[in-house]
Amino acid sequence: MLIYIYVVTNSQLKYTNINLYKTSTYIYEYYNTVYIQYNDLKINIIKIIVKNINLRLINKKYKYYLIGLLMSITDEFKSILKIVTDGKELNYHQSKNAFQIIMSGNATDAQISSFLTAIKMQKHNPIVISAGAEILREKCLKISSTDNTVDVVGTGGDNLGTLNISTAVSFVLSGTGVPVAKHGNYAASSKSGAANVLKALSVNIECDINIVSKCLNEVGICFLFAPKHHTAMKYVGKIRQELGIRTIFNLLGPLSNPAFVKKQLLGVYDKSLIIPFAESLKTLGSTNAWIVHGRDGLDEVSITGETYCAELKNGSINEFSIKPSDIDLPTAKISEIIGGEPEENAKKILELFNGKKNAFRDVVILNTASALVATGNSNNLEEAALMSIKSIDEGKALLKLEQLVELTNS
Repeated sequence: MLIYIYVVTNSQLKYTNINLYKTSTYIYEYYNTVYIQYNDLKINIIKIIVKNINLRLINKKYKYYLIGLLMSITDEFKSILKIVTDGKELNYHQSKNAFQIIMSGNATDAQISSFLTAIKMQKHNPIVISAGAEILREKCLKISSTDNTVDVVGTGGDNLGTLNISTAVSFVLSGTGVPVAKHGNYAASSKSGAANVLKALSVNIECDINIVSKCLNEVGICFLFAPKHHTAMKYVGKIRQELGIRTIFNLLGPLSNPAFVKKQLLGVYDKSLIIPFAESLKTLGSTNAWIVHGRDGLDEVSITGETYCAELKNGSINEFSIKPSDIDLPTAKISEIIGGEPEENAKKILELFNGKKNAFRDVVILNTASALVATGNSNNLEEAALMSIKSIDEGKALLKLEQLVELTNS
């Protein structure tokens, strides 16, 4: 909805684009008269496009009211800042308001920096995480998907520099017949993120949104390049770079898949995140998920030994652990799955899809099997491992990659 209005600041008429956040307020123009309508049941972002309107058409009372609305944005965020800097936790409504203001460009850099730092000093709060992810989802460029569509993704940040395990798993999983909407970005904490390695594999990661949807529907796998789908992140990108620390936004990406998938295998860089992520996914509507963290620190199911897991299924969350020997796979050293530059990692993926047997193959099979069980596409890890092996050995995973490359470049 376009609303034509003007804003008075310091007694002068200003022409600008403003995202106005105000709970339960609608503003509209009808026959040269500005009306304000209230509705206590809704929260809305109102985009105000400033236009030269004859001052005589707007009374002084309204001008001051509009200025008051604009000031209330700053006042509201200041009140939220006071809560978090005092070490107190935000409730869901306050959290949503905070992220709504930030992701609409209505908070200053100083305010955003203070908020992110204060939130980081608190324990991982699933309420705040869920609220942030919900706002990112609301603002993203969406694509449609079926209820059985899966995402295999990690938070990153484990600082181990492994090969692109979840990216390889996505193709193997798709090769079993499960649709995959892989969400990812360029590397933040390693040499090669999902976007880096897919680009090295000749996938056009910035193809048109209609092609992305076509890939999911016709090939059974697509890549959702985060910067293309989450344009509201522009308001925090520079600040995150300048802070140089992990912030809550490192946690929100894996929860904000633009295909709104309800099934996930999700790796986290810290064991303490397992339950908060499971609770957040439950709040966000996921039906089946495993949240995993390797004992070695890996944000994947690990080949080196034990992996801690939380399963979300039928609204319940249960904790357990798995290890490679559960499906008769040998353990390996972390050094055997360390990656390098995108081109090197791409070569390793192609070798895997062409039948090379090594620790990388084993960790991909283990993670694919976990994804199949986690998302309800297999009853047990042993059966799921056989499905994963078949996808690789029969060339189905490689075919999915070749089809994705062809369609994204068409």
